[in-house]
Amino acid sequence: MKKSTSLLMVLLVSVSLARYQPPEESEDVMTPEEDTIVKVVLTKLVVDDQNFEMGWKIVNNTDHDVWICDAPTDWFMYRDNETLVIRMRYNISNAGMLWEIPYPRFWYSRLRPGQEKVKSITRAVPVKPDTLFKASHGNAEHARRVALEIGYYDEDLRALILEIVNVRERLGCDWSAISFPEPQSTVEVYNRFFGGVRIARLFDSPTVEYFRDSVMSGGDEIIAPYFRQALHGEQVLRLEVDNVSIPYESNYPPFTDQAGKGSNDIRSKKANNAKLAKSDNKKSLERKDDSTGK
Repeated sequence: MKKSTSLLMVLLVSVSLARYQPPEESEDVMTPEEDTIVKVVLTKLVVDDQNFEMGWKIVNNTDHDVWICDAPTDWFMYRDNETLVIRMRYNISNAGMLWEIPYPRFWYSRLRPGQEKVKSITRAVPVKPDTLFKASHGNAEHARRVALEIGYYDEDLRALILEIVNVRERLGCDWSAISFPEPQSTVEVYNRFFGGVRIARLFDSPTVEYFRDSVMSGGDEIIAPYFRQALHGEQVLRLEVDNVSIPYESNYPPFTDQAGKGSNDIRSKKANNAKLAKSDNKKSLERKDDSTGK
């Protein structure tokens, strides 16, 4: 008989770039803040002898459309050697790209006010790394935590893209003025401050005509090529679940810090740094006493 662990939880996760905070209210009680945000709710987490399965729903409690990233998905162990990261978002540095031409495609689905989007994923165990972007991988026989990251635009993504194209045309910006290869610093500045020119160029490109077609269709899905972080404004929904045991297998060695020690206890490192700072302050005071003859 298969041994299985089933975890059915309801977690209300605020829009956050960094940390998960457990709710103080039950699922049926909405705070004023929760009543006007986009949130992700865990619906299922099962690990058995064969598979890992996770399910969730995204709820749009705003008064406007939002656009949720559906694919592709990165799977990897974070460098704390404990956290399995499942990542579906776009705004990641192009320095970490593993794919080149043809451009990878990113799917965004429209979620209207009051709507919910239900999704689940299943992977055979042990889970193995599968990434579109490079990452500082960790490794362990089991993940003790799982973190889900989902990118979304809290605005009209279609209108945003069309306005970028319109402004480029009115200003007469010309992509051909940039001759590659340029120094990486130039490329970073270009993507950060003049990325709309790149987006508009791809909008008109026959190589990725699916992009223009999906925008102009007016439908509930936009398929976008990778813009090298030129399209700003993506936010991230993050959901974390602790106290799990998910078999994991990778050729990457466990991540270590510069001192060669494992990085799986961030709190210990912070405590150690605090002790070092206290020791340095004490030595500084001792030197000051010696210099004054006390």
